[in-house]
Amino acid sequence: MKNIFIILLTVLLLFSCNQKPNYIINGVFKEGIGKKIILEELSNLRTVRVIDSAIVNTNGKFTFKGDSFGEIKEARLSIVDTRFKEDFIIEDTIINVNITDKFITKKYTKYLFDLNRGKEDAIYAKLKSNYKKRRTVWGRASNRVVVANEAGELSNEDLVKTRAKFDADFIDETLNILSNYPDSYGTYFYIKNYMLRFDPLPVVEKAFNNLSDRIKNSKEATVFKLEVEEIKRSFVGGTPKDFSIPSLDGGEISLYQYRGKVLLIDFWATWCGPCVKAMPHIGEVYNKFHPKGLEVLGISYDRDETKWRNFLKKNDYVVWDQASSLLEWKCPSAKIFVINMIPATILIDKNGKIVARDLKGEELETKIEELLAKG
Repeated sequence: MKNIFIILLTVLLLFSCNQKPNYIINGVFKEGIGKKIILEELSNLRTVRVIDSAIVNTNGKFTFKGDSFGEIKEARLSIVDTRFKEDFIIEDTIINVNITDKFITKKYTKYLFDLNRGKEDAIYAKLKSNYKKRRTVWGRASNRVVVANEAGELSNEDLVKTRAKFDADFIDETLNILSNYPDSYGTYFYIKNYMLRFDPLPVVEKAFNNLSDRIKNSKEATVFKLEVEEIKRSFVGGTPKDFSIPSLDGGEISLYQYRGKVLLIDFWATWCGPCVKAMPHIGEVYNKFHPKGLEVLGISYDRDETKWRNFLKKNDYVVWDQASSLLEWKCPSAKIFVINMIPATILIDKNGKIVARDLKGEELETKIEELLAKG
């Protein structure tokens, strides 16, 4: 009997040693029988590859199972032929998913994902939710002071100071919250996917450096470090990569064709009210400094070509170069220059180096004069 017990124990130990780490996603989608679910790997909230797909069976269930990635990854579950999806961190564990429908109108149904999240993903979800709430509060406060400024109740100087204080407080609060989870991939993905998109690069680097060595030295973080180095080329002191996009006249415009000239790039769109409001000043700057050697390039983040062309035809004072890939935020310039909000401007010197971002009014004109005066 003792020998049998030893043999059984040995078999169990060998079986457990040979078992590879894996993930299992058990899904329930009662209203989705026959629908196709896709599991995708993400990077920077964009699809890298499709990992697998599954059809919801007649019992309203679906399953994904696979070997460990060796390291935690970003993933997404999507319902094919709908816009509904859920991003999460895929871990070597069992993840239970329940998808339910929420009837809105006869023609529109919303699908809701409820995940039994792993440890790292739970932290990531908590940070994302907290970010959205705080960003809403920040946005409302910023809008209030802009309205007060437009009504003459707040000076331009006080508007700048107040908004700078809002930004600083938001960043301090963010760093304080992240300090509670230094050894979490959830914190890392929050820094990568949210802070890197919206916050100043020095703040992003500070948040990353506060992570544990385990996270900072991971393969995933190595990719992040390379991305940060690339992004630095898009900020003051950096030399951005060349790119080409379609011009208004049907040709192509490349960044490097302006080498040897002082270049002001104006990022805008017809659907962006503040962009349209700021455009007359861009025109004044062009008229004042173009005879002295300044070039201005307007890059539109429109998608509707007719609206874009009609706007420029109607506003015939816009005589400087215009271009658009008609891809909105997927325009190559958005990634190269890290443009997350418009209007935005970038000033580039004759050597192709970025010398300023988002200067306005007299400060912009003074900087242009300074650059044009250089040989």
